[in-house]
Amino acid sequence: MGSIPAENRRERKKQDTRQRIVKIAMYFFRKQGFDSTTMEQIAEEVDISKATLYNYFPVKESIIGDYWQSNIKEFKFQILEMIQLLPDTRTRVQRTFTKAAAELFKSKEEIYKIYLSYWLRNLNNQAVNERLRSGFEDIFTMIIKLGQHSGDIRKDMPLELLVKYLEVLFLTVCINWLSDPKLFPLEATLAQTVSLFIEGAGLGSRKGKTKSEGEDSAQGKLL
Repeated sequence: MGSIPAENRRERKKQDTRQRIVKIAMYFFRKQGFDSTTMEQIAEEVDISKATLYNYFPVKESIIGDYWQSNIKEFKFQILEMIQLLPDTRTRVQRTFTKAAAELFKSKEEIYKIYLSYWLRNLNNQAVNERLRSGFEDIFTMIIKLGQHSGDIRKDMPLELLVKYLEVLFLTVCINWLSDPKLFPLEATLAQTVSLFIEGAGLGSRKGKTKSEGEDSAQGKLL
């Protein structure tokens, strides 16, 4: 058998080092807290120079980002299989949101807070923002495509725009929940957001309007 090309060996070694950094950093974050852990401590434990560590991760938050992305990657394959078996868009969105809440956000709340804060601070930094993509884009794209195919999602708007709308709604729920869990309970707010996306916010989208609602609308009344 031929030997592994030097370039491939280097890439594999870099990937191994990256994974070791993340593993050790997450151990320290959990043991002593994110703020109490230093990059120097991580570099020493991994047995690399601080300069080498900064080449992989410029800040501690970027380590969190890498860890979060790996979690999303595993989660994504489960979801993509699940949503293809569900009957309609509402159910697909609801189940995706609920599963994410149970398996990702609530179980890793502190980690997600750090990740989301870092992501928000870098919204206008294209290089960082690309690495910090939520990981849900492929899931939402599949949901919208299935909905358009079955006829319960409109086709007169670009797919990318509908996916972005859904992602923004999803992230808004997460941000509100993290800022005030009592005012924005996660499951209830997610359910309301699903209804908003599927039905819209206008009265014209609501079925079974009352007679008085229809009359007020026709007469242009505000109150």
